[in-house]
Amino acid sequence: MNKDLPSRLPGVAGPLLALAAMGYAHLTSAGAVSPLNGLVSEYALRGDSAWAMTGGTIALAMGCLWVAYLLARTDPVRGAAARALFVASALGLLLTATFPTDAAPGVTSIGGEIHRWSAAVVFTALPCAGWMLGRRSGSRALAGAAVASVVLLAWFLAAHPGSLISDLIDGPGHYGLAQRLLLLSEMTLVLLAALRSGHRDGVTGRLGHRRPGSDRGVTVPTQPGPDDARRPHQPIGLG
Repeated sequence: MNKDLPSRLPGVAGPLLALAAMGYAHLTSAGAVSPLNGLVSEYALRGDSAWAMTGGTIALAMGCLWVAYLLARTDPVRGAAARALFVASALGLLLTATFPTDAAPGVTSIGGEIHRWSAAVVFTALPCAGWMLGRRSGSRALAGAAVASVVLLAWFLAAHPGSLISDLIDGPGHYGLAQRLLLLSEMTLVLLAALRSGHRDGVTGRLGHRRPGSDRGVTVPTQPGPDDARRPHQPIGLG
């Protein structure tokens, strides 16, 4: 990696810390929240796992912001749309950490509404950002993670109680699993985006470095010499 580029470590550490926090919450609240039909946000309502879920959510938000920063440094023009989506995802994650879900069935407060719609922004913005970045950079892994996130999001929405087909597919029995797999795919997406965003496409971008082909000679017009004789065309290198 070029020395003039910022480190990718914060962007990589964010999703890894979020994954570790979610794993810890599952272990400490294994008997209270079902991994099949319990939502991940329910871990934030329990005293033994609330701090882990809040910290992990903030870590993932910081990872998204760092990816946006890397894109601003490496590709400020073509990466503008993906950068905006990563920033929107980070803001959505911070809002979900600030406003936990409601403990009662369904949404019964303004804070619960903010949490629900902020999560919706995250679940939709990250796959779009990953797809755009993966297609532009040629990263099949990143584009594949985006596609997997979209498929898992469709499964989660279809299985969620209240969906038109939830009862037909026994959604209440496994929509929690769908959400966990969706979160795992989006953490993977942020990780891959951080690794990919630390590169500049085509050129290093460091001042003083020549682009490929810049050392080719340039022919100057013939000039008369001191004896009024024409000198032949000679290429003059630029380096």
